Amino acid sequence: MSDQHGTPAVSAADIEEIRALFLRQATAENAHDIQMMDTVLAHTPPGQPDPVNFVARAYRFWGRAAVIDHFRAVFAGTWRFEPDEDAIRILPLGPDVAHIYAPTRITVGPAGQEGTTHTFLVNEVAIRTAGGWRISAIVPVPAQ
Repeated sequence: MSDQHGTPAVSAADIEEIRALFLRQATAENAHDIQMMDTVLAHTPPGQPDPVNFVARAYRFWGRAAVIDHFRAVFAGTWRFEPDEDAIRILPLGPDVAHIYAPTRITVGPAGQEGTTHTFLVNEVAIRTAGGWRISAIVPVPAQ
């Protein structure tokens, strides 16, 4: 299937791959697995701009290395990432870009403590890369 300009459109298989990618991200976050987390983020060839970013109300991280360092820090404490799988929406924005929306319960706290849970409306951008779909941007918005 193509759009009106003959550009291949995001297919149903792409939507499933993006959903699986997001759920792999959730698995990585809940396992506090930095290596798996790194595999879901976009990698660009040397000399090309790094499209990975994480922008939240309290902070901003620009570049894959900075985002990985952020997750390394939060994984040292209590961290759970629990998307409402029935509410995940994937919206194609172009042939190589899609928006992921997922209401998600995120629990955060110091190591060894239960932590506090908040609901966020997680918005992410997935991009098609040579290695398949990967996450480029993460923007959690507090639901309250």
